[in-house]
Amino acid sequence: MLQVIINLVTLNALNSALEVYAGLGVVWLLMLVAGCASVLSRPWHPVGKMAWCLVLIALPVAGMTLYCLVSLFLADYAFLKVLGLGRKHGGYMSAERPAGKRLEGPVKSQP
Repeated sequence: MLQVIINLVTLNALNSALEVYAGLGVVWLLMLVAGCASVLSRPWHPVGKMAWCLVLIALPVAGMTLYCLVSLFLADYAFLKVLGLGRKHGGYMSAERPAGKRLEGPVKSQP
């Protein structure tokens, strides 16, 4: 049992087969195609699109993670209101306060 744990920790797979690596390659290729298609569909400058595609190709895991984080920050969440999932009381989806307006004065807590 100790040898199994040592092989797991040191990533010394005893049952590694060509099919496993081929499957991982196919998954990576599909993620690369989906990521590049997503980048190319953005309304960005062509140089920016090319740079993001190069990041996705050069850094497969870190590049996809970084692109997902950037996409989350740049996303338009207006569709959540249509689905009834947006914040309704004073949040970013509030109808009482237009986007870009800050609240004036101290915030009063209600009992």
